[in-house]
Amino acid sequence: MSLQAPKDMTTERAAADFDIKKLEWLWAGGEDAYNLLNFSYNFIKNDPELVVQPPRNFLEMSRPEAREFAMGQIYRTTQLSKDKALNLTKQQIDSIVWATNIYSETFSMRFFVHASLFRNAVNMLGNKNQQDKWNTKIENLEVIGCFAMTELGHSSALRDIETTATYDIATDEFVLESPTVTSSKWWIGMAGQTATHTVAIAQTIIHGKNVGLNWFIVQLRSQTDGSLMPNVVAGDIGQKVGHLGLDNGWIQFHRNRIPRKNMLSRWVSLDRHGNFSPPPNPAVMYATLIPERLSLVLVTTQLISQAIVIATRYGVVRRQGAKNEQIMDYQSHYVKLVPAISFMYMVKTAQKDLDEQFSILTAGGNMDPATYLNYMGEMHAMAACFKGLTGWYSSEILEDCRRACGGHAYSSYNAIGSIIGDWGVMTTGGGDNVVLLQQAARHLLFRLEQKLKFNQYPKFSFKSPTQYINYAEEYLGNTKWNVSDVSQCLGNFSVVEGALCTILVKRLNSIQKNLESGMTHNDVLLESVRVAEMHCAVFLFSTNAAAYHKSTADPALDKGVLSIMNRLTVLWGLHILYKYSDQGFKEGFLSPEQIKDIEYIYFDYCKSLRSQVIGLTDGFGYPDFIIKAPIAKYDGDIYQAYFDSILQAPGSVDIPPYHEKYIKPLTNQLK
Repeated sequence: MSLQAPKDMTTERAAADFDIKKLEWLWAGGEDAYNLLNFSYNFIKNDPELVVQPPRNFLEMSRPEAREFAMGQIYRTTQLSKDKALNLTKQQIDSIVWATNIYSETFSMRFFVHASLFRNAVNMLGNKNQQDKWNTKIENLEVIGCFAMTELGHSSALRDIETTATYDIATDEFVLESPTVTSSKWWIGMAGQTATHTVAIAQTIIHGKNVGLNWFIVQLRSQTDGSLMPNVVAGDIGQKVGHLGLDNGWIQFHRNRIPRKNMLSRWVSLDRHGNFSPPPNPAVMYATLIPERLSLVLVTTQLISQAIVIATRYGVVRRQGAKNEQIMDYQSHYVKLVPAISFMYMVKTAQKDLDEQFSILTAGGNMDPATYLNYMGEMHAMAACFKGLTGWYSSEILEDCRRACGGHAYSSYNAIGSIIGDWGVMTTGGGDNVVLLQQAARHLLFRLEQKLKFNQYPKFSFKSPTQYINYAEEYLGNTKWNVSDVSQCLGNFSVVEGALCTILVKRLNSIQKNLESGMTHNDVLLESVRVAEMHCAVFLFSTNAAAYHKSTADPALDKGVLSIMNRLTVLWGLHILYKYSDQGFKEGFLSPEQIKDIEYIYFDYCKSLRSQVIGLTDGFGYPDFIIKAPIAKYDGDIYQAYFDSILQAPGSVDIPPYHEKYIKPLTNQLK
């Protein structure tokens, strides 16, 4: 079997119907981006401060080791521009940081807390003076920031936050207080050991009146010796299921004084005399959660895709069964993994659209208030349902990958367990998926009500994910899906999209009628969640259908790559019809026979793409040292590599240190 495995891998790779290298270019964002990323992979591979070098194993580090190594990675990346011998451009340095980000999810999360969450809060909520004061310090890591939102007793239900910031007009300062144990800021990344500063959200008290939630920049630790500032108490949360290298912590404030100017004031103002101007809409104070949720797109494409590579490569070289088949040939394998591969490419393409839409909100920190408020609801709903769908489906994919690798997935050395541990927080952090999907559903119901009752739908400078609601009357008029042979319409994206949008509008309309009849939002909670999930899945389909239909695709796109991406888009449309067929059946739009046909065609289409799985996962472009799992070796020689990893494990063939104390007294009794 060990000799057959590399042969199987070679055969699988040769079966690709497209140029794998050109698919790698598409995944990376173009040929130049691909070449830059591979330069960066080669740079970090042998750098002991960025990548753990053999015989040490990244997947075997203790919590203290992981913490130190992750901080060392951050320090190393900040020193690259200062090392003149390297002669690196800024573009190369940024790419090296990105490559390190892909290698280590802990580095990714730790760097993200500072460079994204902390910085975005300053840029989205701070005025120009505050941005000018802090951005350079953030860029150079003169300050290391964190994001203090959640509390021990309150997660993303921000209305119940207990931390207070009371304005003292006599001293022109805010006094921050954590009045109860449940008001302790909790799960705050980088707060445990590292952060010198934080942005903290607090109930704001002015002249004895609560004027709502605001964000404040607060120094936590000395930038010189790391000691806590007076009236700040903070510590580490301790051992977690994943992200061992990230120092999640807790924070308490006890009459901690900060200057008035530390209240982020892009949308609010407070003068020396305590005259306060509130934000134009309280929701703007929650806007920093949008980029946090959209960041899940990046985590999905870099973390879940690695697990898929591991399960796929193992699946084509592992043979088992009466005829010694490749286990990937079993329907139980390819029907799970092929749609997962499709999902990665669907998300990757949609990421570009989401980035463009989000740039409207950030505008380099110089947001137009009218534009911001007009688009924020749309982006909030999209970010919320995107996090919900990707969070849950990716968790499902990870479990499928674990099962697909059998017992070997239980070995830490094969990385699946580590990925599952790191991923778990994504389904809760930044907002519980049920709550977020319910919020997204409420936004969809609002849009539908505005359209049906008042014929109103806003104009956007981009194609909104809710655009289909503008045609709600037309979709509600579709009583049945007038398709007699489902297989004949697969390549016709407009027909599939029309069916999916019809189901969405009908389900939203039914939920709205239930609410109007007296049912509460809690009574329709699970229905709403499912519809919001489907809304996001359809957004992915629509985005990719526009990108990879022959009539609308970029003419410069390689024909082989266009063909495979078109097939993956067809599969994703089928996946939605298959997974959400119950929604169409509830509305009488899909018949039992059509649902049977959809299932048969879906399974058969997965089978038609079975031979492409190695080419498609090679398209992610990950070197072996990024993947880390010996059972996913690029050349297919997995068994020797796996055995070598075990032999390098500390104490693998040694007599255990407890032998004399516990084993020998038992086995040596007669002597």
